[in-house]
Amino acid sequence: MKKILLTVCALFLTFAAPLTAFEWGGLITNDTGIETPDFSDITFNQSNGVSLWFKSPVDAEGNFGFTGELLYKYKYAKPKDVDGVFTNIFDVTLLKLSGDVEAGNGILSLDAGRFSYVDNSGKIISHTVDGIAVDYAVSLIKVGAFAGYTGLLNSLNGDVMSAGDYNDFYDMSYAYAPVGLSFELPYLLGNQSLGIQAYGLFDCGDLKTNLYYASLTLSGPVSNSVYYNVSTVFGAVDFKDFMNYSGLSVLIFPTETIAINAGVDFGSAADDKLTAYYSPISSDSADISSSITPKAGFTYGTDQMCFDLKGKYIIGYDYTDKKFTGSGAEIDTDFVYNIFSDLQVGLAATAYIDTTPAKVNKYTVDLNIALAF
Repeated sequence: MKKILLTVCALFLTFAAPLTAFEWGGLITNDTGIETPDFSDITFNQSNGVSLWFKSPVDAEGNFGFTGELLYKYKYAKPKDVDGVFTNIFDVTLLKLSGDVEAGNGILSLDAGRFSYVDNSGKIISHTVDGIAVDYAVSLIKVGAFAGYTGLLNSLNGDVMSAGDYNDFYDMSYAYAPVGLSFELPYLLGNQSLGIQAYGLFDCGDLKTNLYYASLTLSGPVSNSVYYNVSTVFGAVDFKDFMNYSGLSVLIFPTETIAINAGVDFGSAADDKLTAYYSPISSDSADISSSITPKAGFTYGTDQMCFDLKGKYIIGYDYTDKKFTGSGAEIDTDFVYNIFSDLQVGLAATAYIDTTPAKVNKYTVDLNIALAF
């Protein structure tokens, strides 16, 4: 493990050393929270961390830049009447060369290294990856290609499961190699955007389960203050079992400080026709798998504060009766206030109300403080 940490730091310094116009900064964070089922057993959670970032151009024209971020934090969880669990986490969360350059009649964009990647739907890939993404935009067409790898990521600080080593500080993630192609028409019929993407998630570990996805997304404005997004994803597990995600969302801006959103998500369940929808490198896929989820939200924001309230009702698949039925409602509220330009305080609360006979309700409250330097 020491060799891994030394190698990561050496690479970080090797890339950073020759850069000019070097800028850097940092962030200190505190997260204190409790969670409880029906206010009976209370689990106390505490996390503190510090991150350091840098950025710099790598050419005289400023077309390309290099950015990086190092993170250390710990997590402490203490359930009632149980010994607490303390976890140290070290991570390189960002190490990226990126930029745009004119190529022919269009613009060529590049991201290479470790960076966050999200597909159009957010239900196939929504995670940090090591890889390369290239886009080329010309006139009314945009095409792109992406290739990545998850086996060098820290599973302690992400959603990809562990490779099974369970080391402290840095625990290698399970290895998937996502590869994708995209085609977009960003100005189709009055600024409506049409996107088609195809991805393969190739299993490089012991499970040997490859996944394939194809998505179609249509989005754009209905008016100056109303926007929509419709997407559907068809997936296959080794081309034997098939799955689907489909979603619709509408976003309304009645004023400059208020946003209202509503929509519904569908994730297929394991029945006679389809299998349960999932992706191992998108945390969002777990929320919509085997369910129909109507949702709505309200956001009020100014330069100094932001208040967010959202709710959803989960209609889960009942495998006994082989039908969708009510599972529970979740309400999330989040308030963030900028005390100074470099000091931010936030309070978040979540309530999950179980509407099944089990009645397993859950409540969480978190206090967040962030200090930039």
